[in-house]
Amino acid sequence: MIFSPDAFTGSILAVEGIRDAAVILNGPTGCKLYHSFLSDRQFPRESSHDPLAFQDEFYFGQPRVPCTCLDGEDYIRGSLEKFERALAAIAAKEKGLLMVINSPGASLVGDDLESVIKKAGMQDRCFVVENPGFSLPAAQGFENVALALLEHLKIQSSHCPGSPKKVNLIGLSLLHKYWEGSVAEMKRLLAFLGLEVGAIFLAGTSLEEIRESGDAACNVVLFPEYGRKIAEWYKERFGTPAVFSSLGAPIGFDANESLLREVAAVLNIDPTPALAEVRKARQASYRQISRFHSFSGLPKGASFSIRAESSLAFPLTHWLYSYLGMAPLAVKLLPGSDPEAAESLRAFLEAKGFCEVWDRDPSLESADIAFANGPTLQLLKAKGCCKAGIEITLPEEGYIHFLPKTYMGISGALLLLEEIINGLRST
Repeated sequence: MIFSPDAFTGSILAVEGIRDAAVILNGPTGCKLYHSFLSDRQFPRESSHDPLAFQDEFYFGQPRVPCTCLDGEDYIRGSLEKFERALAAIAAKEKGLLMVINSPGASLVGDDLESVIKKAGMQDRCFVVENPGFSLPAAQGFENVALALLEHLKIQSSHCPGSPKKVNLIGLSLLHKYWEGSVAEMKRLLAFLGLEVGAIFLAGTSLEEIRESGDAACNVVLFPEYGRKIAEWYKERFGTPAVFSSLGAPIGFDANESLLREVAAVLNIDPTPALAEVRKARQASYRQISRFHSFSGLPKGASFSIRAESSLAFPLTHWLYSYLGMAPLAVKLLPGSDPEAAESLRAFLEAKGFCEVWDRDPSLESADIAFANGPTLQLLKAKGCCKAGIEITLPEEGYIHFLPKTYMGISGALLLLEEIINGLRST
């Protein structure tokens, strides 16, 4: 069984990741409830979560993803009258950009939602996604909506050379675990290269940052599944170069050094200050790892399994094997994985003599540590397929986090090491 969000969820969370934008769901409340919960959990905007504070029609006690609440009659007779009423009420409450998205059932009705938007004179602040892809992988829905958003906003460049000190982060979403901590960590690391971050597609950014994104010196693609097409759009439209780390997402010391070097090379910047920070973290972690190894013999030789998208699974597998000496038993990619990162991962496993590990389900092995989402880890533990588990993707088991965390950058490498060593210590 695969627990993985689909394109419908990816589409909704793409726009919900913008600070001053909101989604209107044209569909029944059953399609709203989970997405409203998830978007508010991943990116809370309201100071209060008292359901009585959100009793407006179409919100149903939740602050996010208002919906038209379609019923059986609407699927037979059409929903334009209800949509017209919902659009007026929601637009009066939400002051920013609005994206209207159809639920799977509503997309079959074929109502002309654009006509209602034009009648209301809201073409500038409202656009429609008729079919987000639904059961396709989440990353495809995310990218499709991101591209539709860019076209709707009519992003322009000032026709001046890109700011040598500004870059955009591409391919980060509310679907990524610890996205807020990841944004903070990437800003901190890129500051050692003298760079500031402009727009973040699409996690915690603003419409203004997106509108100004055409003047960035380059786009740093963190997760290609969620950003390759977006980076290509900027390349075609503005000539903006894109940086894809050869080791995938910046997970682990090697992948972070690779990304920093490649950004520095594209922008002709000295990477030494940033690489020095990575070396400091390497030294600090070595002291702890060597002491743990001296009395346990671990982590060298410990086994692991992974279920994740390729841009995360590749750098993690590479780092666990090359840096910690751990052995992979099963690596299974989630649907929608980036094909280039997937091929790099397959070739790496083959070169190291682990051909049988590729595309192997973690439930077929008994590993010391498994890396996956929360529900998958629960199943693996129940079947005795792992002694310890580390959540690296959503959905998660519901742990409430107060401190910002990340698995990316230097801080992310240290957090992973902490969880790995303590996971092995307890087995």
